[in-house]
Parts: sequence; C-alpha cells; structure tokens
Amino acid sequence: MCSCLLILQIRKTNCKNMKSPQNMKSPKIMKNPWLNISLSDTVADCDKSVINSLTTAVKSKIVLDTLPEPYHGDPEAKVYLLNGNPGHSEKDLTFVGCGNAIQAASVLPNGKNAFSNIYEKEICEELWHINKEFIWLRDPETVVNAIGESHLGYKWWKDRVRKLKKACDREISVFCIECFPYHTKHKMAFDLPSDKYVDDFIYRAMEEEKVIVLMRSRREWFARIKGLENYSNLILLNSCQNVSLSPGNMTKSDWEKLVKTLK
Repeated sequence: MCSCLLILQIRKTNCKNMKSPQNMKSPKIMKNPWLNISLSDTVADCDKSVINSLTTAVKSKIVLDTLPEPYHGDPEAKVYLLNGNPGHSEKDLTFVGCGNAIQAASVLPNGKNAFSNIYEKEICEELWHINKEFIWLRDPETVVNAIGESHLGYKWWKDRVRKLKKACDREISVFCIECFPYHTKHKMAFDLPSDKYVDDFIYRAMEEEKVIVLMRSRREWFARIKGLENYSNLILLNSCQNVSLSPGNMTKSDWEKLVKTLK
C-alpha cells in the first residue's frame, strides 16, 4: 500500500510540473542559415548537400543565379504571410550584374567587405535582419537595372497589398515566409535543412497568437507545420491563384481581423 501511495504522489508531482501548451516557452530559433549568402554563393551552407544531390533535371529548375528570398519583412510583425516560392522571370537576371560595388562599414556576415551592387545589398541586409522593412513594399524603389527599370518584385507585391494598405491608411508591417526559398519558374517544394529557421518563427508566432494568412502552398504548409490547419488565427484566401490581400478574397470577419491587427 505504501508503494502505491508513493507512485500516486510521484505522478501528481509530475503532473503539476508539466507545462500546458499556453505556458510553454517559445521555441529557440536556430542560427540564421543565410549568413553566407552573396551573389557568388547563393545557397545556404546547410542546404548545399541536398541541392547538390538532386538530379540534373530537378536542379535545373532551380534558379541559382539570383539570390534566395526565404522571407521578407520583420519577424516581430503581428501578421505573418505564408507564400509558395519566389518566382522567376528572365528579367530578374538583369539586376544581378547591374550597378557598382558598395563598400561596407565593417566586415559583413558573409565575410566580405563590400556588396557587389544594390540588389545584393538590399536582399542580404533583409536576410540578415539588418533591414526589417519588406524590400518589395519599400519606397523609393532602389533595386533597378541598367535602364532604370524597377525589379518586378515591387509591382507584384504592391499590387497584392494595395487594398489592405488603403484600408489601414498607413504603411503595413508583415513578415512573409516562402515555402521554398529559392527562385523557380514553377512551384517546387521539398524539405530543406534551412526550413527549420523559418518554421521556428512560425511556431513562435502561433504561440503568441499572431494572425497568419496562408496565401499559397496550402497542402505543403499544413503538412509541414503541426497544428497550423486548426490554428484559431489562421486566415485562408478564397483563391490561391489570385493571392490579393483584399476584402473579396477572404471572409468579412477575417478581413476585419486583418485590418484591425495592422492598424
């Protein structure tokens, strides 16, 4: 009888010490895997073995001449956007070798002393969280090619948030994460070691009850992020093709929640 009582007391003590999901500490964010990135090194070190093991046919569909864009904006933002992957246009390549080198004030995270051009500077500073303003929502549009054309990323993203920005009547702060971080012309998704970095941010956002808007790659995100499908602050768009953040592309209550959160 004494043994049974002892076991019961131990079980009660263990139950008291267990933390409920609401009281658990946010997951520790892994070290930023994008610190090595430059125009001469466009794959995260931790992803290289996976990328190099791909068949020639699959690897050829990944554009490695441009810089990866795994995320944009401020991780501390109250709204997260989950997208598919940064697309690709042949015009993107006109920004890679355009412009003059920009000297850095100190040694950069990738070990260099200068950026190759403004395109590399703007993307890398966002990857390293030096600049937390969403690059493609900025004004003025600084990433231009030799004939003065702005990067297509500006138009694509500004078109998607135009109605939201107008409803908020202010600049908006969001954190966008791509399901696949490298540029491809068509949808591509498979597990990469660098995924854990952004996944940690998403789990922390869920614990902090931030609003998450699922734009594209719904099936992949649900499989990848445990609990996301039933997350109470998840907003689903009516169309995964037209991913405009507008009142006509989500429920009325979701639109009101999104605007209220960003105001």
